[in-house]
Amino acid sequence: CVFKGDVRRLSALIRTQGIAQKDSHGNTPLHLAVMLGHKECAHLLLAHNAPVKVKNAQGWSPLAEAISYGDRQMISALLRKLKQQSRESVEEKRPRLLKALKELGDFYLELHWDFQSWVPLLSRILPSDACKIHKQGINIRLDTTLIDFTDMKCQRGDLSFIFNGDAAPSESFVVLDNEQKVYQRIHHEESEMETEEEVDILMSSDIYSATLSTKSITFTRAQTGWLFREDKT
Repeated sequence: CVFKGDVRRLSALIRTQGIAQKDSHGNTPLHLAVMLGHKECAHLLLAHNAPVKVKNAQGWSPLAEAISYGDRQMISALLRKLKQQSRESVEEKRPRLLKALKELGDFYLELHWDFQSWVPLLSRILPSDACKIHKQGINIRLDTTLIDFTDMKCQRGDLSFIFNGDAAPSESFVVLDNEQKVYQRIHHEESEMETEEEVDILMSSDIYSATLSTKSITFTRAQTGWLFREDKT
């Protein structure tokens, strides 16, 4: 029914069928509605909270598909729904997160990461960083020096992302720029102007689909000593 743009048939099926079911190509009904330009079907699916973040077999989300077609109205609708679903997901997981943080002991963790390439010498200019993570009580702080990577150039700085579990949900996340000595709270609600500016950026930027392989990730315990090294406790 999405292929034919049959809104009435789609409305009936939504009541009995899974709204996030995928076809053989990994496309959900929302993917198909966006790609085929059936706006009424897409808006009906969004009204029934069809997932916007889910990707198809090619690694593209409905929002990415809308950006590729350049439909500003559809991009705006999908972006708003994505933000709403993200907020709801965070709020749903928040009690379990706080409970887990309370049960977990305080710690300090350094996370080293980098990109590799089979192209000779390219790995040397690809981004890398050492993230420092501090956990105390139900609060977490992540320090990073990589701000941006554009046109094969890294922009370095000194940023801290802070999650304050004791604060209200709307004030839980704060970003600190330690060099500029400024901070910004991550808002739950954005103004119409901010949303439209984000749409402008999405429409004027390249679309990327990235995947992260966890096969080569290793964890090593911090050690102390020079000659006789021991695990740090």
